[in-house]
Amino acid sequence: MYLHQNNKVEDLKKIDKLMEMDRPMKSEPKSCLPFKPSREFSDDEMNQEVPQNFVGKLTVQRPLRKQEPSWKTPQNSPKVLPTAKTSEEFNWQANQNTLQERNAVMFNNSLMADVYFIVGSEPSQQRIPAHKYVLATSSSVFHAMFYGGLANQTNDIKIPDVEPCAFLNLLRLFEEQELMQRCWEVIDAQAEEALKSDGFTEMDLNTLKTVLTRETINAKELSLFNAVCRWAEAECRRQEVEPTAENKRTVLGDALNLIRVPTMSLEEFANGPAQSGILNLQETNDVFLHYLAKNKPELSFSKKKRTGLTPHKCHRFQSSAYRSNQWRYRGRCDSIQFAVDHRIFVAGLGLYGSSNGATDYQVKIELKKNGMVLGQTIARFFCDGSSNTFPVMFENPIQIEPEIFYTASAVLDGAELSYFGQEGLAEVQCDKVTFQFQCSSDSTNGTGVQGGQIPEIIFFC
Repeated sequence: MYLHQNNKVEDLKKIDKLMEMDRPMKSEPKSCLPFKPSREFSDDEMNQEVPQNFVGKLTVQRPLRKQEPSWKTPQNSPKVLPTAKTSEEFNWQANQNTLQERNAVMFNNSLMADVYFIVGSEPSQQRIPAHKYVLATSSSVFHAMFYGGLANQTNDIKIPDVEPCAFLNLLRLFEEQELMQRCWEVIDAQAEEALKSDGFTEMDLNTLKTVLTRETINAKELSLFNAVCRWAEAECRRQEVEPTAENKRTVLGDALNLIRVPTMSLEEFANGPAQSGILNLQETNDVFLHYLAKNKPELSFSKKKRTGLTPHKCHRFQSSAYRSNQWRYRGRCDSIQFAVDHRIFVAGLGLYGSSNGATDYQVKIELKKNGMVLGQTIARFFCDGSSNTFPVMFENPIQIEPEIFYTASAVLDGAELSYFGQEGLAEVQCDKVTFQFQCSSDSTNGTGVQGGQIPEIIFFC
């Protein structure tokens, strides 16, 4: 049976599309510099090299580690799971002590396979073996496909519009819990992107409810509501009913009550859910009374705000300073390269502000990998004249893979003199993540490992 003939099989695409956020955003390399200086500057106008790292005893945010960086020292390798080749051995089951190991032997293995996926198109088409029990116990979609009312009677399922390697990764996702957890981490951190993806509208109702019950999802409640409305419209079309407000409410069922409507602002609610037609008149009236009345009615929606993800800050300097002739900007770029030993999601950068009193800055921040721009933001921030750092956030968190160097850059436009960091650390331990810093060739304004701008990396892990 072909994929388009079975809506349940079509649902398999949802995870592959959501996992596309796991890949770098494709973009042409761009310079961090928005413009060239209108004239050359003399040496005394340029930021001078900051002092060498202080070698005496100091109180620092994180102590310097005495051992070698984690990527230079032997690591405890993750447990290697067996492969299909293991089943060629006599009595192989006796050596596999856990269900995870035994399921790993069955991955892409024709032994005891009771279903085959014909994936891709000629000439790269592959016939991939699988096991209904393993898949059905991991996913409601597979359970419906194999054992539900619309169960396939054939053992060959054709999926012509998916690459074989991508489908194998999908099967492995259901057979390895760690990969499932990795998928949820990506969705939590990059939720605003996930909610706007086509894959979100293609998931089944149970998966939708799982998303809506997550405490750590990093998205506004209004974004969740808008995404649920999109899903309901798509579900109406799948059920071949008119996508009216009433029908959307019907297909959502009790999933609608998982939206924490009272945690929205009054303006968000008034301009969104209150006018959507999905909430009935009594619900709408009760929510308005919840915002405005002294005696608040009972609601069918949770009033508890989601915890979201806790941001961490990696501070790379041991002290800050200012001088009468620096830190200057004038269109030049401050950059630093960094690598980590665990996957993280960079949410923004912490920057220094003016050393001459409170003022506003306009800034362009950027994150690149091998010259490819992964994310950039142009924003304004207010600084109060102190040596504190001031956060500038990317529109969406950016995934950072371990043991790869990335370049963080900032171009500031505002007060000419600001604080700058000094006594910089080449390695910083922040929570469970180790950061390593090195100088960037993109830096044209003096920032490096020892000192300068970009004192903080703000991230989720």
